[in-house]
Amino acid sequence: MKKITTLLALLPTVLIGQSLVTQTPQNRSALLEDFTGILCGYCPEGHVIMASLEAMHGTKIAVVGVHAGGYAVPGAGQPDFRTPEGTAIDAYFTIGGYPSGVINRHIFGGEDDLGRGAWEGAVAEMLALPSPVNLGVESSYDAGTNELTVNVELYYTADSPTGDDYISVLVKEDHLDGPQIDYGPSGDHDNYDHVHVLRGYATDTWGDMVPNPTMGSSITRSYTMTIPAAWNIANCRVVAFVSEDHSEVYQTSDIAADGGTTLVIGEFAESAPVYVGVPTGTPATVNTVFTNLLGATEDYIVTLTSTGAPSGWSSELQVNGSAVTSPNTAQVAAGDDLNMDVSITPDATPGVGIYLLSVASSSNPEAPVLERAFNVISGITDLVVTHNGAEQWEPIYTDGLMQAGNTAYAAVAKDKFLNFASEGALTGVNNFYMNISWTFPSLTDDEVAALSALMAAGSDVMIAGQDIGWDQSGATGSYGTAATQSFYSDYMHATYVADGSTAQNLVNFIDGDLVFGDVPNSSIAAVFGTNTYPDQITPIAPAVGILHYNTNTNLIGGLRCETTDYKVVYFGVGPEQMSNADVAHSMVALSHDWFYGIVSVEEFDALLASTLGQAYPVPANDRITIPFSDLRTSATLEVYDVTGRSVMQKNIANGTTQIILDVAGLRAGLYRYALRTAEGLGAAKAFQVVK
Repeated sequence: MKKITTLLALLPTVLIGQSLVTQTPQNRSALLEDFTGILCGYCPEGHVIMASLEAMHGTKIAVVGVHAGGYAVPGAGQPDFRTPEGTAIDAYFTIGGYPSGVINRHIFGGEDDLGRGAWEGAVAEMLALPSPVNLGVESSYDAGTNELTVNVELYYTADSPTGDDYISVLVKEDHLDGPQIDYGPSGDHDNYDHVHVLRGYATDTWGDMVPNPTMGSSITRSYTMTIPAAWNIANCRVVAFVSEDHSEVYQTSDIAADGGTTLVIGEFAESAPVYVGVPTGTPATVNTVFTNLLGATEDYIVTLTSTGAPSGWSSELQVNGSAVTSPNTAQVAAGDDLNMDVSITPDATPGVGIYLLSVASSSNPEAPVLERAFNVISGITDLVVTHNGAEQWEPIYTDGLMQAGNTAYAAVAKDKFLNFASEGALTGVNNFYMNISWTFPSLTDDEVAALSALMAAGSDVMIAGQDIGWDQSGATGSYGTAATQSFYSDYMHATYVADGSTAQNLVNFIDGDLVFGDVPNSSIAAVFGTNTYPDQITPIAPAVGILHYNTNTNLIGGLRCETTDYKVVYFGVGPEQMSNADVAHSMVALSHDWFYGIVSVEEFDALLASTLGQAYPVPANDRITIPFSDLRTSATLEVYDVTGRSVMQKNIANGTTQIILDVAGLRAGLYRYALRTAEGLGAAKAFQVVK
């Protein structure tokens, strides 16, 4: 591959006219170099985490898949994704295990290569740091000569901390077909879709030197390389980054190889996403200002779109004080502002809505569309929080809440939960269900800080997943911190005992527990392939065990605890691991019921006992009569099977003295019935159906 570098400019300047880079100081972006290989069975898990980080951070992160080391050596007839540059970088960072991630070539706690469980936290740490330099890039491709030209523009908002900096430019390619060993549930692949694959560098491996740049310096350079015929330019992207020598990436950019650009069309005065919680029927209004930085009058296309919001929610867009329909075209003179107000009004329907305000340049359709997100939560009482990598299990939690009869639930990714929490937008949420599954780190410092505050304020929490205890044990390779370990003992009320194995293959809910005691046993499914590690734990008083493994009552794998402030349910084996789907749903539904006092440990048989009578005849095969005494309010009679699933509902008017219930359609077995009023579900009594 032919590489050409051209120095175009190096001078202090004030940028005028069109530019690839803004002069406004920015935080760092993130470069994740994923060291991987087609023979690495754990690497697909890393690929899932990479995808979730891209979805979370958008243009603030660039991902490069570096195929190097022994796990990247192809067999006969297999494609070779290795490169000389990737091999050199792999050797420099002395990558010891795969997948490993090098984030911004920064050293974290003495380590530069991090296991996949640490990527999320490391990326967040880098994004919070200021950058001394802003980076702009544009690329073009000549199909006749197969030449790729990349122009790079830097603007320094501060002096370089260490003196000389380096510009690196590489090409990566998506959608390369090839084999992939996979230890996950999907098994090995013959035709795996490899993305972000490093193909080569347009600069030297360690970059092109920028000597001693200072604040106010503008640097422009151009790089040309010949693209091999085997590469599909349509699937190629250019990644450029600015760093110190071999270390500390300050800024990165990821654009299309053919016609990509970071052309600055303007900027929002405040670009951070908005997170608000509002009561139903109450509008949330946010003002934002956009400035034209194109150096000439421009027509901007302003669009407001929504994702996930209930259909009854309404929104309004005002541009320069006037309500407009979306999309709207607004003309703005060079350097002038576009003043916009976004108002979102939820109706009575609970939900979480994302409203995206976008601004595009009419004259420069190839330029990035600038966006600002407005996140609104309203009317939600129960919130599922899903870790990156656990998204596929989210329906188990939402189905469990549906089974419990909850109609005011929602599910969000962990990063959105943290943002809502930091803005104080979760005051209306009663209960949280942490879908951790088998992800690392199982808990993070910001996560436990948010949960601790919410629990201290009265919120209840269900936490579920395997290896949470192991991760907080301090074992080699675990990610627990002082903060997360304290949360594990002080809020989850658990002591880790031992990592499980495939030998622990049966979940047995403890007989006599008034919350989970009637849930049937379930075998543990191999949803993580051979990686089955259900935690063995010991409850810390006042917590009590709720399940054990196999027939050994000493192998405790779950607990519940009630304090003066909160209730917590902790499963050391996730509901996704239950081979019986009804059991999985019951783990969530019964946690929900206990949180709301529907299942009360102290007064389970006493609540509303004077109102709800005992059904007769018992056992029954076709009809039962249920008497009531002094029923002073309308209510709903709900009938549950042994798994906690609602199988029958009947509205009861106040003053009703008895009803006859047709149970001929129910299967033989034990059932419970209870009255639900506005205050919750009260007395629970039992009856048996025989056939």
